[in-house]
Amino acid sequence: MAWNKPGGNDNESNNNDSDENKKPNNPWGSGGNQPPDLEKLITDFFKNIKKSLGMGGNAPAQKQPESNVLLPVLLLALAVVVYALFTSAHKIEQAERGVVLTFGKYTSTMEPGLRFTWPKPISEVYKVNVENLFSTDESGEMLTEDKNLVYLEFSIQYRIKREEVKNYLFMLEDPHATVMHAAESAVRQVVGTNTMDHLLNESREIASRDIVDVLQKMMDSYKSGIQITNFNFKEVHPPSKVKDAFDDVVKAREDAKTYINEANKYKRQRVPLAEGNVLKIRQDAEAYKEATIAKAEGEVQKFNLIRQQYELAPDVTKERLYLETMEKVLANTSKVLIDSENSNNMMYLPLDQMMKKKQEPVYMGTTTITAPPQNTTSYQRNDRTSTPRVGRGGQ
Repeated sequence: MAWNKPGGNDNESNNNDSDENKKPNNPWGSGGNQPPDLEKLITDFFKNIKKSLGMGGNAPAQKQPESNVLLPVLLLALAVVVYALFTSAHKIEQAERGVVLTFGKYTSTMEPGLRFTWPKPISEVYKVNVENLFSTDESGEMLTEDKNLVYLEFSIQYRIKREEVKNYLFMLEDPHATVMHAAESAVRQVVGTNTMDHLLNESREIASRDIVDVLQKMMDSYKSGIQITNFNFKEVHPPSKVKDAFDDVVKAREDAKTYINEANKYKRQRVPLAEGNVLKIRQDAEAYKEATIAKAEGEVQKFNLIRQQYELAPDVTKERLYLETMEKVLANTSKVLIDSENSNNMMYLPLDQMMKKKQEPVYMGTTTITAPPQNTTSYQRNDRTSTPRVGRGGQ
Protein backbone atom coordinates (compact mmCIF):
# COMPACT_ATOMS: atom_id res chain seq x y z
CA MET A 1 0.00 0.00 0.00
CA ALA A 2 1.49 3.33 -1.05
CA TRP A 3 0.26 5.27 1.97
CA ASN A 4 -0.67 4.26 5.47
CA LYS A 5 -4.37 4.71 5.83
CA PRO A 6 -5.51 6.28 9.03
CA GLY A 7 -7.12 3.72 11.23
CA GLY A 8 -6.14 0.84 8.99
CA ASN A 9 -5.73 -2.82 9.98
CA ASP A 10 -2.57 -3.30 12.03
CA ASN A 11 -2.29 -7.01 11.15
CA GLU A 12 -2.19 -6.24 7.46
CA SER A 13 0.51 -3.67 8.03
CA ASN A 14 2.64 -6.07 10.10
CA ASN A 15 2.42 -8.75 7.43
CA ASN A 16 3.58 -6.43 4.71
CA ASP A 17 6.54 -5.13 6.77
CA SER A 18 7.75 -8.41 8.17
CA ASP A 19 11.12 -8.03 6.48
CA GLU A 20 13.70 -6.28 8.68
CA ASN A 21 15.16 -4.15 5.89
CA LYS A 22 11.88 -2.85 4.53
CA LYS A 23 10.94 0.73 5.27
CA PRO A 24 7.42 2.07 5.88
CA ASN A 25 5.57 3.51 2.94
CA ASN A 26 5.19 6.86 4.68
CA PRO A 27 7.84 9.14 3.07
CA TRP A 28 8.24 11.11 6.35
CA GLY A 29 9.03 8.02 8.38
CA SER A 30 6.85 5.80 10.50
CA GLY A 31 6.91 8.18 13.44
CA GLY A 32 5.39 11.23 11.82
CA ASN A 33 6.60 14.21 9.79
CA GLN A 34 10.43 13.82 10.45
CA PRO A 35 13.47 13.32 8.11
CA PRO A 36 15.25 9.94 7.84
CA ASP A 37 17.61 9.00 10.67
CA LEU A 38 21.22 10.04 9.72
CA GLU A 39 22.82 7.60 12.12
CA LYS A 40 20.85 4.75 10.61
CA LEU A 41 21.96 5.74 7.10
CA ILE A 42 25.65 5.75 8.10
CA THR A 43 25.28 2.39 9.82
CA ASP A 44 23.65 0.88 6.75
CA PHE A 45 26.47 2.23 4.57
CA PHE A 46 29.20 0.54 6.62
CA LYS A 47 27.19 -2.66 6.74
CA ASN A 48 27.05 -2.75 2.95
CA ILE A 49 30.83 -2.27 2.80
CA LYS A 50 31.41 -5.12 5.24
CA LYS A 51 29.11 -7.36 3.24
CA SER A 52 31.00 -6.59 0.04
CA LEU A 53 34.30 -7.51 1.79
CA GLY A 54 32.81 -10.68 3.31
CA MET A 55 32.74 -9.33 6.83
CA GLY A 56 29.06 -9.33 7.57
CA GLY A 57 27.48 -9.14 10.99
CA ASN A 58 27.17 -11.93 13.54
CA ALA A 59 25.34 -14.18 11.11
CA PRO A 60 27.63 -16.24 8.98
CA ALA A 61 27.98 -14.53 5.64
CA GLN A 62 28.06 -16.28 2.39
CA LYS A 63 31.52 -16.76 0.96
CA GLN A 64 32.23 -14.12 -1.68
CA PRO A 65 34.28 -14.83 -4.79
CA GLU A 66 37.97 -13.97 -4.44
CA SER A 67 37.86 -11.63 -7.46
CA ASN A 68 35.09 -9.59 -5.89
CA VAL A 69 37.11 -9.16 -2.70
CA LEU A 70 40.43 -8.15 -4.34
CA LEU A 71 39.00 -5.80 -6.94
CA PRO A 72 38.35 -2.83 -4.61
CA VAL A 73 41.78 -3.28 -3.02
CA LEU A 74 43.52 -3.30 -6.41
CA LEU A 75 41.60 -0.26 -7.55
CA LEU A 76 42.55 1.59 -4.38
CA ALA A 77 46.23 0.62 -4.70
CA LEU A 78 46.26 1.66 -8.37
CA ALA A 79 44.74 5.02 -7.47
CA VAL A 80 47.41 5.55 -4.81
CA VAL A 81 50.22 4.69 -7.24
CA VAL A 82 48.87 6.98 -9.94
CA TYR A 83 48.49 9.82 -7.47
CA ALA A 84 52.03 9.28 -6.16
CA LEU A 85 53.54 9.30 -9.65
CA PHE A 86 51.52 12.28 -10.72
CA THR A 87 52.55 14.37 -7.71
CA SER A 88 56.17 13.13 -7.59
CA ALA A 89 57.33 13.84 -11.19
CA HIS A 90 57.97 17.46 -12.09
CA LYS A 91 59.06 18.84 -15.45
CA ILE A 92 61.07 22.05 -15.00
CA GLU A 93 61.34 24.20 -18.14
CA GLN A 94 64.58 25.87 -19.22
CA ALA A 95 63.44 29.27 -18.00
CA GLU A 96 62.16 27.93 -14.68
CA ARG A 97 63.50 26.87 -11.31
CA GLY A 98 61.64 24.61 -8.89
CA VAL A 99 61.67 25.30 -5.15
CA VAL A 100 61.03 22.10 -3.13
CA LEU A 101 59.38 22.13 0.29
CA THR A 102 59.31 18.94 2.38
CA PHE A 103 56.83 19.06 5.24
CA GLY A 104 56.69 22.82 4.68
CA LYS A 105 60.46 23.36 4.99
CA TYR A 106 62.76 24.38 2.13
CA THR A 107 65.00 21.52 1.01
CA SER A 108 66.37 22.27 -2.49
CA THR A 109 66.02 24.15 -5.77
CA MET A 110 65.51 22.05 -8.90
CA GLU A 111 67.24 22.83 -12.17
CA PRO A 112 65.58 22.44 -15.62
CA GLY A 113 64.67 18.88 -16.59
CA LEU A 114 62.53 16.02 -15.30
CA ARG A 115 62.81 15.86 -11.50
CA PHE A 116 61.23 13.68 -8.80
CA THR A 117 60.23 14.39 -5.20
CA TRP A 118 58.10 12.84 -2.51
CA PRO A 119 54.39 12.88 -3.42
CA LYS A 120 51.97 15.35 -1.98
CA PRO A 121 51.33 16.26 0.73
CA ILE A 122 54.87 15.29 1.84
CA SER A 123 56.61 17.54 -0.74
CA GLU A 124 55.45 20.51 -2.73
CA VAL A 125 57.18 22.23 -5.68
CA TYR A 126 56.83 25.90 -6.63
CA LYS A 127 57.90 26.72 -10.19
CA VAL A 128 59.29 30.21 -10.83
CA ASN A 129 60.18 31.76 -14.21
CA VAL A 130 63.62 33.35 -13.72
CA GLU A 131 63.85 34.84 -17.23
CA ASN A 132 60.73 36.93 -16.96
CA LEU A 133 61.43 40.68 -16.89
CA PHE A 134 59.23 42.77 -14.60
CA SER A 135 58.65 46.50 -15.02
CA THR A 136 57.08 49.22 -12.92
CA ASP A 137 56.54 52.96 -13.42
CA GLU A 138 56.49 55.72 -10.83
CA SER A 139 56.22 59.52 -10.76
CA GLY A 140 56.20 62.39 -8.31
CA GLU A 141 57.73 65.68 -7.19
CA MET A 142 61.00 65.56 -5.29
CA LEU A 143 63.34 68.07 -3.64
CA THR A 144 66.79 68.65 -5.12
CA GLU A 145 70.00 69.68 -3.39
CA ASP A 146 69.46 73.37 -4.23
CA LYS A 147 65.97 73.29 -2.62
CA ASN A 148 64.03 73.17 -5.89
CA LEU A 149 61.08 70.94 -6.67
CA VAL A 150 61.41 68.77 -9.75
CA TYR A 151 58.80 66.49 -11.32
CA LEU A 152 60.06 63.03 -12.24
CA GLU A 153 58.65 60.11 -14.19
CA PHE A 154 60.78 56.97 -14.21
CA SER A 155 60.59 53.26 -14.95
CA ILE A 156 62.35 50.29 -13.33
CA GLN A 157 63.01 46.85 -14.74
CA TYR A 158 64.04 43.87 -12.63
CA ARG A 159 64.17 40.08 -12.70
CA ILE A 160 64.56 37.17 -10.29
CA LYS A 161 68.06 35.96 -9.47
CA ARG A 162 68.55 32.35 -10.55
CA GLU A 163 70.47 31.43 -7.42
CA GLU A 164 68.05 33.14 -4.98
CA VAL A 165 64.63 31.94 -6.08
CA LYS A 166 63.72 30.78 -2.56
CA ASN A 167 64.39 34.29 -1.20
CA TYR A 168 62.06 35.77 -3.82
CA LEU A 169 59.28 33.36 -2.77
CA PHE A 170 59.55 33.46 0.99
CA MET A 171 61.47 36.56 2.17
CA LEU A 172 59.05 39.20 0.87
CA GLU A 173 55.29 39.19 1.14
CA ASP A 174 54.81 41.42 -1.93
CA PRO A 175 58.04 41.74 -4.00
CA HIS A 176 56.51 44.12 -6.55
CA ALA A 177 55.33 46.59 -3.90
CA THR A 178 58.70 46.34 -2.16
CA VAL A 179 60.52 47.28 -5.36
CA MET A 180 58.22 50.27 -5.89
CA HIS A 181 58.73 51.65 -2.37
CA ALA A 182 62.48 51.01 -2.40
CA ALA A 183 62.80 52.66 -5.83
CA GLU A 184 61.04 55.79 -4.64
CA SER A 185 63.35 55.96 -1.63
CA ALA A 186 66.47 55.50 -3.79
CA VAL A 187 65.35 58.17 -6.27
CA ARG A 188 64.70 60.67 -3.49
CA GLN A 189 68.12 59.94 -2.02
CA VAL A 190 69.99 60.52 -5.30
CA VAL A 191 67.89 63.51 -6.38
CA GLY A 192 68.53 65.12 -3.01
CA THR A 193 72.28 65.08 -3.71
CA ASN A 194 72.04 66.70 -7.19
CA THR A 195 71.00 70.14 -8.33
CA MET A 196 68.13 70.76 -10.69
CA ASP A 197 70.46 71.96 -13.46
CA HIS A 198 72.37 68.68 -13.34
CA LEU A 199 69.21 66.60 -13.46
CA LEU A 200 67.76 68.63 -16.32
CA ASN A 201 70.89 68.47 -18.43
CA GLU A 202 74.07 66.49 -18.26
CA SER A 203 73.77 64.35 -15.11
CA ARG A 204 70.78 62.11 -15.92
CA GLU A 205 72.88 59.10 -16.89
CA ILE A 206 75.10 59.49 -13.83
CA ALA A 207 72.04 59.82 -11.59
CA SER A 208 70.47 56.72 -13.18
CA ARG A 209 73.56 54.63 -12.43
CA ASP A 210 73.64 55.90 -8.85
CA ILE A 211 69.95 55.03 -8.37
CA VAL A 212 70.50 51.49 -9.66
CA ASP A 213 73.41 51.01 -7.22
CA VAL A 214 71.45 52.33 -4.23
CA LEU A 215 68.33 50.32 -5.12
CA GLN A 216 70.29 47.10 -5.62
CA LYS A 217 71.93 47.49 -2.21
CA MET A 218 68.47 47.85 -0.66
CA MET A 219 67.20 44.71 -2.39
CA ASP A 220 70.26 42.76 -1.28
CA SER A 221 69.82 43.91 2.30
CA TYR A 222 66.24 42.59 2.20
CA LYS A 223 67.47 39.24 0.75
CA SER A 224 64.80 39.66 -1.86
CA GLY A 225 66.38 37.61 -4.65
CA ILE A 226 65.71 40.50 -7.08
CA GLN A 227 68.21 41.87 -9.61
CA ILE A 228 67.68 45.47 -10.83
CA THR A 229 68.48 45.52 -14.55
CA ASN A 230 67.57 49.01 -15.73
CA PHE A 231 66.43 52.43 -14.54
CA ASN A 232 65.31 55.17 -16.92
CA PHE A 233 64.10 58.74 -16.47
CA LYS A 234 61.08 59.18 -18.74
CA GLU A 235 60.55 62.85 -17.95
CA VAL A 236 62.33 65.42 -15.78
CA HIS A 237 61.08 68.99 -15.65
CA PRO A 238 60.51 71.76 -13.09
CA PRO A 239 57.07 72.60 -11.71
CA SER A 240 54.58 74.06 -14.20
CA LYS A 241 54.73 77.57 -12.73
CA VAL A 242 58.41 78.04 -13.58
CA LYS A 243 58.62 75.65 -16.52
CA ASP A 244 58.75 78.44 -19.15
CA ALA A 245 61.72 80.11 -17.49
CA PHE A 246 63.59 76.83 -17.24
CA ASP A 247 62.80 76.08 -20.87
CA ASP A 248 64.48 79.35 -21.85
CA VAL A 249 67.53 78.41 -19.81
CA VAL A 250 67.68 75.01 -21.44
CA LYS A 251 67.36 76.61 -24.89
CA ALA A 252 70.22 78.99 -24.09
CA ARG A 253 72.38 76.04 -23.05
CA GLU A 254 71.54 74.22 -26.25
CA ASP A 255 72.50 77.30 -28.28
CA ALA A 256 75.78 77.51 -26.38
CA LYS A 257 76.49 73.88 -27.19
CA THR A 258 75.70 74.58 -30.85
CA TYR A 259 78.16 77.48 -30.97
CA ILE A 260 80.79 75.42 -29.23
CA ASN A 261 80.33 72.64 -31.76
CA GLU A 262 80.64 75.09 -34.65
CA ALA A 263 83.80 76.56 -33.12
CA ASN A 264 85.27 73.10 -32.72
CA LYS A 265 84.40 72.35 -36.33
CA TYR A 266 86.17 75.52 -37.48
CA LYS A 267 89.10 74.60 -35.27
CA ARG A 268 89.32 71.15 -36.83
CA GLN A 269 89.39 72.78 -40.27
CA ARG A 270 91.95 75.50 -39.54
CA VAL A 271 94.39 73.67 -37.31
CA PRO A 272 95.52 71.19 -39.99
CA LEU A 273 96.10 74.09 -42.42
CA ALA A 274 98.10 75.96 -39.84
CA GLU A 275 100.11 72.87 -39.03
CA GLY A 276 100.79 72.42 -42.75
CA ASN A 277 101.99 76.03 -43.06
CA VAL A 278 104.22 75.58 -40.03
CA LEU A 279 105.73 72.48 -41.58
CA LYS A 280 106.33 74.31 -44.85
CA ILE A 281 107.99 77.26 -43.09
CA ARG A 282 110.22 74.90 -41.17
CA GLN A 283 111.20 73.10 -44.35
CA ASP A 284 111.97 76.44 -46.08
CA ALA A 285 114.02 77.50 -43.09
CA GLU A 286 115.96 74.26 -43.16
CA ALA A 287 116.57 74.67 -46.89
CA TYR A 288 117.71 78.29 -46.42
CA LYS A 289 119.94 77.18 -43.58
CA GLU A 290 121.56 74.49 -45.71
CA ALA A 291 121.94 76.87 -48.68
CA THR A 292 123.50 79.60 -46.54
CA ILE A 293 125.88 77.16 -44.93
CA ALA A 294 126.86 75.77 -48.32
CA LYS A 295 127.39 79.29 -49.73
CA ALA A 296 129.49 80.27 -46.73
CA GLU A 297 131.56 77.14 -47.06
CA GLY A 298 132.05 77.90 -50.77
CA GLU A 299 133.16 81.43 -50.03
CA VAL A 300 135.57 80.10 -47.42
CA GLN A 301 137.05 77.74 -49.95
CA LYS A 302 137.29 80.55 -52.50
CA PHE A 303 138.99 82.80 -49.95
CA ASN A 304 141.45 80.05 -49.11
CA LEU A 305 142.30 79.64 -52.80
CA ILE A 306 142.86 83.39 -53.16
CA ARG A 307 144.99 83.41 -50.05
CA GLN A 308 147.14 80.65 -51.48
CA GLN A 309 147.57 82.58 -54.74
CA TYR A 310 148.35 85.74 -52.79
CA GLU A 311 151.08 83.96 -50.88
CA LEU A 312 152.62 82.83 -54.16
CA ALA A 313 152.38 86.20 -56.01
CA PRO A 314 151.30 89.08 -53.76
CA ASP A 315 151.62 91.92 -56.35
CA VAL A 316 149.74 90.16 -59.09
CA THR A 317 147.03 89.07 -56.67
CA LYS A 318 146.65 92.62 -55.34
CA GLU A 319 146.32 93.99 -58.88
CA ARG A 320 143.71 91.42 -59.82
CA LEU A 321 141.72 92.02 -56.69
CA TYR A 322 141.86 95.78 -57.28
CA LEU A 323 140.59 95.45 -60.81
CA GLU A 324 137.77 93.11 -59.88
CA THR A 325 136.69 95.43 -57.08
CA MET A 326 136.71 98.55 -59.27
CA GLU A 327 134.79 96.72 -61.94
CA LYS A 328 132.05 95.94 -59.45
CA VAL A 329 132.00 99.49 -58.04
CA LEU A 330 132.06 101.40 -61.36
CA ALA A 331 129.57 99.11 -63.07
CA ASN A 332 126.61 100.99 -61.55
CA THR A 333 127.86 104.61 -61.96
CA SER A 334 127.14 107.05 -64.80
CA LYS A 335 130.54 108.77 -64.77
CA VAL A 336 133.12 107.97 -67.42
CA LEU A 337 136.81 108.11 -66.62
CA ILE A 338 139.32 108.32 -69.50
CA ASP A 339 143.03 108.15 -69.19
CA SER A 340 144.28 110.62 -71.89
CA GLU A 341 147.67 111.68 -70.56
CA ASN A 342 149.59 110.40 -73.58
CA SER A 343 146.83 110.95 -76.13
CA ASN A 344 145.94 114.25 -77.84
CA ASN A 345 142.81 113.02 -79.49
CA MET A 346 139.83 112.37 -77.22
CA MET A 347 136.64 110.82 -78.37
CA TYR A 348 133.55 111.52 -76.27
CA LEU A 349 130.59 109.27 -76.36
CA PRO A 350 127.36 110.17 -74.49
CA LEU A 351 127.57 107.07 -72.45
CA ASP A 352 125.56 108.57 -69.60
CA GLN A 353 122.61 109.18 -71.91
CA MET A 354 122.89 105.74 -73.33
CA MET A 355 122.81 104.25 -69.89
CA LYS A 356 119.59 106.10 -69.04
CA LYS A 357 117.71 104.37 -71.80
CA LYS A 358 115.49 101.59 -70.66
CA GLN A 359 116.81 98.20 -71.25
CA GLU A 360 114.57 96.22 -73.58
CA PRO A 361 113.17 93.10 -71.89
CA VAL A 362 113.54 89.72 -73.51
CA TYR A 363 110.36 87.61 -73.43
CA MET A 364 110.58 83.85 -73.31
CA GLY A 365 107.13 82.33 -73.00
CA THR A 366 105.51 83.50 -69.80
CA THR A 367 108.80 84.35 -68.05
CA THR A 368 110.36 87.79 -68.40
CA ILE A 369 114.16 87.98 -68.33
CA THR A 370 115.93 91.33 -68.20
CA ALA A 371 119.26 91.60 -69.95
CA PRO A 372 122.12 92.38 -67.59
CA PRO A 373 123.63 95.85 -67.79
CA GLN A 374 126.56 96.31 -70.11
CA ASN A 375 129.82 97.45 -68.70
CA THR A 376 130.10 101.03 -69.97
CA THR A 377 133.32 101.73 -68.23
CA SER A 378 136.27 101.92 -70.62
CA TYR A 379 139.86 102.26 -69.84
CA GLN A 380 142.55 103.60 -72.19
CA ARG A 381 145.92 102.55 -71.08
CA ASN A 382 149.15 102.88 -73.07
CA ASP A 383 151.58 101.55 -70.59
CA ARG A 384 150.49 99.36 -67.66
CA THR A 385 153.41 100.39 -65.50
CA SER A 386 153.52 104.12 -66.35
CA THR A 387 149.80 104.93 -66.58
CA PRO A 388 148.60 106.72 -63.44
CA ARG A 389 145.53 105.26 -61.73
CA VAL A 390 142.62 107.52 -61.06
CA GLY A 391 140.20 106.93 -58.19
CA ARG A 392 142.57 105.26 -55.77
CA GLY A 393 143.26 107.91 -53.21
CA GLY A 394 144.55 110.43 -55.78
CA GLN A 395 147.51 108.25 -56.84
